Amino acid sequence: MGVMVMDTATDALGVGIGATDGTLYTGVVQRVLRGHSRLLQPTLQFALQSSGQEVVNLQQLGVGIGPGSYTGVRMGVATAKAMAHTLGVPLTTIPTLDAIALAAGHTCIAAPRRVLVLLFARRQRAFGAWFSLDKGMLVAREDATVREVSSWLATIPANVIAGRAPVCVHDFPAAQMGQLDGMPDGVDVIEWRYASGGLPQALLRLTVTGSYPFFTGERLHDVAPEYALPVEAEAKLQEELERGGRA
Repeated sequence: MGVMVMDTATDALGVGIGATDGTLYTGVVQRVLRGHSRLLQPTLQFALQSSGQEVVNLQQLGVGIGPGSYTGVRMGVATAKAMAHTLGVPLTTIPTLDAIALAAGHTCIAAPRRVLVLLFARRQRAFGAWFSLDKGMLVAREDATVREVSSWLATIPANVIAGRAPVCVHDFPAAQMGQLDGMPDGVDVIEWRYASGGLPQALLRLTVTGSYPFFTGERLHDVAPEYALPVEAEAKLQEELERGGRA
């Protein structure tokens, strides 16, 4: 009996197959820009085959629910819901930022540290949340919010623990890296592309803890992505209305 996890919210498509004790059998990460729609199903099939598991033997599913790419988040959530419904197994929902924080937890083995996860959200903003990790384990979390990048950076000095500066994990594209120029000295800055290999293990570990919501039966209809921001079309419409324009 196994557990399948997946996350499609960022540019890293992560899929894992493991056991209920958190042992990872197979983890696959695909980093192909705008390729999730054609890669998700083949990646799920490959993970099952390489782990020696049969889809009918899965007893639990876990899915990252964002925030992140609108299309990406919807794809992963819809796939996981359909599988959970068909197989009759519980579906655990994992905030994507939680999984990212834990995937970067190798920097927090020696002593407790605070971790700031920032996902690029355009218009000088970032999805973000603070986490506390100890011995590589996630021990405290905040809900994801959207702020201006400069506002996030201003929160860093208050999150130094025992003289140890926090870790910042981000996915900012090269053209937007200048927004992080105000990063305080001493912060361990990790680009998500370098830490994303730990995504399947992180998703699995969080799924099997029992600390996150799970859904079965008719309650699967309640599972929805966490966008944190209105879609771009909605944002543009609101701006037009605020300027006195017509929809």
